[in-house]
Amino acid sequence: MLAGDRVLSCAMTGKGPLMGGLQVFNTNGAARRLGCTRTWIHKLVAAGKLKAYVYDEAGVLVPHQPERKRQGQGLYFVVEDLEQYESSLLRRAKGGKGEDG
Repeated sequence: MLAGDRVLSCAMTGKGPLMGGLQVFNTNGAARRLGCTRTWIHKLVAAGKLKAYVYDEAGVLVPHQPERKRQGQGLYFVVEDLEQYESSLLRRAKGGKGEDG
């Protein structure tokens, strides 16, 4: 599990980008995995429902800070964060708010 303020470094391996043994997706990959659009991914990040990471000036992957807007900067997502969001969607679909029962 990742801590919110922990600085993360990224290493490339033969199996794709891994970050300390964790798989990382860009916005396109995250959208494909969740079955939504890139725009929706950005909306989830802006709403604080999905954690995103960015590369800083030194080339280190760090948590995205919404208050520091940098147009055109790529967002990256850890597979565990995507899975956590997916599981929250499944829980909501099975027994959402306002359902009698």
